[in-house]
Amino acid sequence: MQRDIKTVLVIYKADHEQARGMAWTVADWLAGRGVTALVRENLPDAPQAVAPVGAIVAAPPDLALVLGGDGTMLSAARQRLVDGVPLFGINLGRVGFMTSAGLDDWRTVLSEIMTCGFVEARRIMIEVSVIRGTETVFATTSVNDAVISRGAMARLAAFDVTLGDVDVCTLRADGVVVSTPTGSTAYCVSAGGPLIYPGLDVLCVVPICPFLSDFKPVVVPAESSVRLALSAPETNMYLTCDGQELFPLDDNDVVLVRKSERCLRLAKRPGESYFERLRLKGFINRP
Repeated sequence: MQRDIKTVLVIYKADHEQARGMAWTVADWLAGRGVTALVRENLPDAPQAVAPVGAIVAAPPDLALVLGGDGTMLSAARQRLVDGVPLFGINLGRVGFMTSAGLDDWRTVLSEIMTCGFVEARRIMIEVSVIRGTETVFATTSVNDAVISRGAMARLAAFDVTLGDVDVCTLRADGVVVSTPTGSTAYCVSAGGPLIYPGLDVLCVVPICPFLSDFKPVVVPAESSVRLALSAPETNMYLTCDGQELFPLDDNDVVLVRKSERCLRLAKRPGESYFERLRLKGFINRP
């Protein structure tokens, strides 16, 4: 458990006036408790983090506070600037499943963390690549998922599905979701996939509106790569990663999803319950 918090990086949602103003409010609040705060906008090419006048920064941040919603959390996690730093989200958005505090209670929650420390939880990430012939034409890292879905035309696609070293089937569907446990509460569950306990080292493959197929959502070890080869002509398909990167696919492209060497590091309050969060966000009902 991390208890000694001396430096905090405050990352705020890009082009969001409320988040920008709140970032400095949080920084001042932290300074009043003897914690040095660095403030940075959530942009890959943003200037370096700014520290309050007179602050001396002697070490890397012990914690990163992310002001925004789930999209901001995903974006911050995908960027190398927070590698190795646990993230803690303050929700300014709607669902905020990945965040742990809100506008009404962030002072109380942060006070608890400053006093009692936080527990670090690690979540797997995935490397997603598109292979065209013998060339890799696209590659990125995702936290939640990789989704292959159709474009403007309502036309079924066909995918040759390989899990690990096993050729499983040819699937006809509107698309396919490959999700991490972290992403299971996003498109995965909406497409009929399961909720997956976030600490598990697995991937979930979920067909989107399969046609004449008994292929059910399947959970596989994260060490097993997922290979999806497009095998139907003129299907106008796209690859979307974490809802933040879009790449158009050609007819015979291969989408390869593998566990990343990087991981998402999250700061959690001691005793925080995954199932209580599911109840709070409306995924399950109380008995």
